[in-house]
Amino acid sequence: MRNALPPVLLFLSALMFSATGLAEDTSLEPGLQLQLDDRLSLDLPPRTGQAPHQNLLLDSSPQADQDISFRPDYQLGQGWRRGNFYMSGYGNIKAGAPLGEPAKLVLDDLSLFVGGHVNKWVNPFMELEISEHILIQQGGGPRGNGYVLVERLYNDFTLLEHDTLRVGKILAPVGNWNQIHAAPLVPTNTRPLTTYQSFSKYATGVSWLHEQTDDFPLEWHLYLAPGSEVPRRPRDLAPRNYRNVAGGHINMPLGLVDKVGISLQRGKLMESGETFTLYGFNVIKSFGKLRLESEGISSRWSGATPRVHDRESGIFALADYTFAPRWHGILEWERYQDHEAALPSRNVLAGVSYRPSPIVWKLEYVRQMGESPYISSGWQASILTMF
Repeated sequence: MRNALPPVLLFLSALMFSATGLAEDTSLEPGLQLQLDDRLSLDLPPRTGQAPHQNLLLDSSPQADQDISFRPDYQLGQGWRRGNFYMSGYGNIKAGAPLGEPAKLVLDDLSLFVGGHVNKWVNPFMELEISEHILIQQGGGPRGNGYVLVERLYNDFTLLEHDTLRVGKILAPVGNWNQIHAAPLVPTNTRPLTTYQSFSKYATGVSWLHEQTDDFPLEWHLYLAPGSEVPRRPRDLAPRNYRNVAGGHINMPLGLVDKVGISLQRGKLMESGETFTLYGFNVIKSFGKLRLESEGISSRWSGATPRVHDRESGIFALADYTFAPRWHGILEWERYQDHEAALPSRNVLAGVSYRPSPIVWKLEYVRQMGESPYISSGWQASILTMF
């Protein structure tokens, strides 16, 4: 621990200096200001009359309807638009010092969003990502070249005013965290196991999105992926691969950020041939400066392959308190029981984040008290931005 911590502390000092300096130089117009603190979804259908790039730029202000095609300058976090096409993205540099492992500085994500809003039938979208590129490793270990991934690739067909048909590769709408997706928009560096371990995070096929209306408060996203993920991710990033996935998510907004939802997914694990059915819930509720968030899942597994448990389950609870302008204190607890592991993962997290939009800075400590190859005890820090 004594050997791992100093590089992280030096990196944190640089992070704070960079984040503060960039924040002072970033003066966005109110109508184009990124709502990073609201952590809205990057994969929601556009509201009526709203181009998809406005969701990508997370701008709910009416001023966002102004055409920025011919702006002579570019400001960090606004994205870029020319006519019917747009470009945006985000970057995430992460430093980690897990106990008993080498400290690392990693380009965790560099994502580029490219899309267009041409007419009712032509609305393409693509997200490309460079992931897990090791920049520095304690002890002079090898640097990794990372991976180039196609995270999303689809086209939207507007069927009715509040209904969209989406064809291609999407983020599977299970819970809330998996749909938010972008690192600057989630509260912690460490992703809870509950939000990804027990289901297919992606679906390649066809889906139906329905927006809420004044007369009906629910919105849903139903999907069918008869094959496997296309294109598939490398084995190192996807130890579990799925096929014949189908499911849906029903969500009821309770405000701009607050919501409650339920999820269902069914599919087959390709490595073992096991089938599973998963049920889940998600909720976000704000009380002034305090925001509470939770997700839970329970899945039943069947098939001839031997396993430790027939069920897999997880739940996490997170409290996010704004104790000063742009400063957030985070506490999180999670318990996760993998159907292939004898003992559950039990972890707690304490952290702080600084959000001078569009820059985000995070520092946290995780304590793992159970069995998990994916979450280790130790420090993590990151600096992130939308562009």
